[in-house]
Amino acid sequence: MKRLKTKQDCSGCDSNFYNGNNSMGVKECWLYKDAKLKHKFAIGWWVSQGEPSNFYKTLKLNCYTETGRVDYLDKLPAHLG
Repeated sequence: MKRLKTKQDCSGCDSNFYNGNNSMGVKECWLYKDAKLKHKFAIGWWVSQGEPSNFYKTLKLNCYTETGRVDYLDKLPAHLG
């Protein structure tokens, strides 16, 4: 069964500020409406990208970003085959 997205999927995202977590009255991130859950390959910025095993597969919204912490890729880098 396909899992539906929730605002919990935005937790930790740079843009989660716009999901009511601000003093400006903005209630929902403008990216949330069209966001889709997608399997991504994640890796911390401090980890070598030389081995496929250094990446882990996770389910994130396609608009999710964590600047300076973790990179989320649609597929493994080309040099890993």
